[in-house]
Amino acid sequence: MFSIRTKLILFMSMLIIIVGTLSCLFFLIHSKWQQEEVLQRFGTSLVTLLAQDNEVKYAIRSSQPAFLDTPIKRVRELDREDEISYLRISNNHAVMVEEKSPQINTITEEIPTIGKNQQCPETSLGNSITTTSGEVFCDFSVPVLEIQTFSEEEFAAQMLGEGNVIRKKAQPILGFVQIGLSHHKLEERIHKIIWQSIIPLGIFIVIGGIFTTFFLTRYLVSPLRRMASITLDIARGDFNRTVEIHSNDEIGQLSTNFNQMAQSLRGLCDEKEKIMAQLRENVQRLSLANTELEEAQERLVRTEKLAAIGKLASGIGHELRNPLGVMRNALFILKKRIKDTDALTDNQNLTQLTYILEKETERSVKIVNDLLAFSRTTKPTVSLTNIRSLLESSLSRLEIPEKIKKVMQFEDPLPLLYVDATQIEQVFINLVQNACDAMPTGGQLTIHAEKENDFLNVTFTDTGCGIPDTIKDKIFEPLFTTKPNGLGLGLAVSSSIIQRHGGCIDLKSKDGEGSTFTVKLPVAIT
Repeated sequence: MFSIRTKLILFMSMLIIIVGTLSCLFFLIHSKWQQEEVLQRFGTSLVTLLAQDNEVKYAIRSSQPAFLDTPIKRVRELDREDEISYLRISNNHAVMVEEKSPQINTITEEIPTIGKNQQCPETSLGNSITTTSGEVFCDFSVPVLEIQTFSEEEFAAQMLGEGNVIRKKAQPILGFVQIGLSHHKLEERIHKIIWQSIIPLGIFIVIGGIFTTFFLTRYLVSPLRRMASITLDIARGDFNRTVEIHSNDEIGQLSTNFNQMAQSLRGLCDEKEKIMAQLRENVQRLSLANTELEEAQERLVRTEKLAAIGKLASGIGHELRNPLGVMRNALFILKKRIKDTDALTDNQNLTQLTYILEKETERSVKIVNDLLAFSRTTKPTVSLTNIRSLLESSLSRLEIPEKIKKVMQFEDPLPLLYVDATQIEQVFINLVQNACDAMPTGGQLTIHAEKENDFLNVTFTDTGCGIPDTIKDKIFEPLFTTKPNGLGLGLAVSSSIIQRHGGCIDLKSKDGEGSTFTVKLPVAIT
């Protein structure tokens, strides 16, 4: 896409070339025609002057070439630029005088003699003659006529304008005058005109065109380009731009109208921004109110849900706790009596069955304890506790599969904490058990403890299946579980216990790459 400035420069360049070429060509043709006309008149004047000179007529009549020196000298004096290339004066029988300029290379025999043995030749003025050497001459040839005398009747008729009635008498031809002018001088004058007039004219036209282009670019195109640039800025939202053009013509009026339009747009834009700001503020308020309403509704539903679950859990826990206790005591007695009998084979089967009953009973007891822990909001009974000993005790109460590698990393020394050892131990057992469940085919469990500012961070990292991003926000909710046999209370109870101790549990996990649970507990101030 060409800009208006480029188009103007191209147009003015083409216009300058066309106008300059046509002007120089016209001036050259006119000057050449004018110089040829001057050459024609000059040659005609010279040959006529000799042909009408009485001395020339007398010399031809008397066949005395010596009498021609004076007329020829007068003609030579008129030829100040040596344009006469050859001069020939002849009578009806022979050439009397023949002269050639030393500047030409043509021999006189190549130049035809005009009027020889002709009684009534026509006058030949300005005929072009080209010789074998390539030289071009403008030939002027006229006959030399006898002096005409008038009778009284002819003179009277001529004076009264009736000369056409009287038949002209044939005038006798005494001889011929032939003069050739060289085209070399004509070409020199034309070249001189080209260098002195035509080339300066072309330069003047080019300079004038350049100044015209500069004027149009400065006072017409440049303001338009500035206005176009400012228009783009305004389109981008910068309404503070104005066009600074001070003139009394249409461009100045256009810039004034443009600035007024920009000012109006700026006012409209400011008004629109105020309205948009009010709308955004209202939308933000509505969004905040809606968020608060949703959170309140969620809290209300959760509270009702937790209250119902807590009430149900408390009732079920109390109802199941006593029978499970009786079952545990009965299994203990049964195992003791099986050991006292001698039937080895039957004892092995009974031992396996009692092991299964004991394991399931312990699992049922854990579920009941989780239900009771979830239903209670007992304030922790805190005491100074060594977290390292608490972690070792928690691990000793669990059976970690041999295919899971256990790595312990503790900062030495670890600060003491004011915590409820029983509740915190329950949290650690839940997190370790979850890590082992996430690695059914084996892996590595890393437990790391270190102090960070006023908190002690205990990190449990596994290399299991990880937790998808879609359920990260739900894993601490009660009754939410991804395990086939899980109840969904372990993490909910753990999070509740840690929050009652003034801490929190953070989760970092990536699906397929394992999970990291970080328990943050405040350090005891001693």
